[in-house]
Amino acid sequence: MGLSNLDQCLALRLGWLGTDHPPTREFLRSWQLDQLRRIVEHASKNSPFYARHFETVFPEKIASLDDFSSLPTMTADDLRRDPEQLLCLSRDAVARVVTLHSSGTTGPPKRVFHTHADLEATVDYFRWGMANLVGIDEGVLVLMPGDRPDGVGRLLVDALTRAGARPVPYGIFDRTGDVIARCLREQVRCIVGPSAHLNMVARAWERECLPKDQIRSVLLCWDMAPGIVVQNVEKAFGCKVFRHWGMIETGLGGAVECSPGSGLHVREADVYVEIVCPETGELLPDGEFGEIVVSTPLRRGMPLIRYRTGDSGRIVSGQCACGSPARRLDPRVFRRDEGVDIGTGVIGLQELNEVLYAVDGLDDFCVAVLPGEIRVTVSSWGEGVSRRVRAALETVEPLQRGVTQGMFKIEIQIENGGVPAVQGLGKRRIELHLGS
Repeated sequence: MGLSNLDQCLALRLGWLGTDHPPTREFLRSWQLDQLRRIVEHASKNSPFYARHFETVFPEKIASLDDFSSLPTMTADDLRRDPEQLLCLSRDAVARVVTLHSSGTTGPPKRVFHTHADLEATVDYFRWGMANLVGIDEGVLVLMPGDRPDGVGRLLVDALTRAGARPVPYGIFDRTGDVIARCLREQVRCIVGPSAHLNMVARAWERECLPKDQIRSVLLCWDMAPGIVVQNVEKAFGCKVFRHWGMIETGLGGAVECSPGSGLHVREADVYVEIVCPETGELLPDGEFGEIVVSTPLRRGMPLIRYRTGDSGRIVSGQCACGSPARRLDPRVFRRDEGVDIGTGVIGLQELNEVLYAVDGLDDFCVAVLPGEIRVTVSSWGEGVSRRVRAALETVEPLQRGVTQGMFKIEIQIENGGVPAVQGLGKRRIELHLGS
């Protein structure tokens, strides 16, 4: 029995010579420990930041992964303060710089440096991952910008071309009708894009009674992928739905499903994942939710070592049925700071996603908290959507208590369907407009 696509990618990165079975867990853990020890030594010698950060750390004494987990963590603030202090190679080795502006903050942005080797590793990972979803010469609609050299859309297009597929770059989602027309015209078999945008396409596809045998697979990426959106997409297209998690900080690719519902296999050679208690930093066992901490053992230009992502998640206990040694992330990954206290409790985008994307006729939505008002803007089709949205929101206890106690009212604004409630590719969040 040959290796799966994901395990072939892992085996090549690890230098595993077996071709009939994947690397063993013992080999993988030993390899990771060796690479993590090496990157700590490399960073300590070549980066001003890490020289200070690991001043009392002796790499040769990191004898176990538990030892590695005792090292100090770093945060997004370290990227914002002086990112060039994290560089371990000359500026000439940098192929691309990505500037990340955080939603809702006015501080300096994060700047992430990628070398040619980093970008090549990402393309290779995308190639193997997409081979799981699409066949030779099959069309893949990419709902991400592809005009920027070395941007995520361009890297994915390059990966699909290498895999023998036929990439169909669309760019940023704008109107549902245009996306569907492109799918039909290009005979697309697979779609890749954010879950909110795929939900809109799926809803419209179902309304128009389009064939269920055209789209064979969908990859939900870029932002959180609610379980209800997975169901909506599966129902509309009659296809397999895969989920992906990744960050620009770690080279985009982070974890992806080998089959629908299997959990997200971590990109173990390039992204070492730990789950820690957000308050104490203590390492948590598999199965418990906590903050995701990542390290990039093979990145020599700007390695991240025990970087606190701000994402919450957990490692799924046990081994996948596919036999891969790679650990799996639970698909329920969300931002730790996504909850908003409205006075009667905390509402979170994760819960609102599951409640509102289940409403018949709702394609997309956004939520804003204003003085005395919770405003829900809905992109929808058909009659009675406002009533159904209000009924769904009544199941969210903090909202119901606030309305009952007269603390605020819920205002529902209905907009024409076909256009996303949030433009562009910004991360979805609950907007706050509470004044000074």
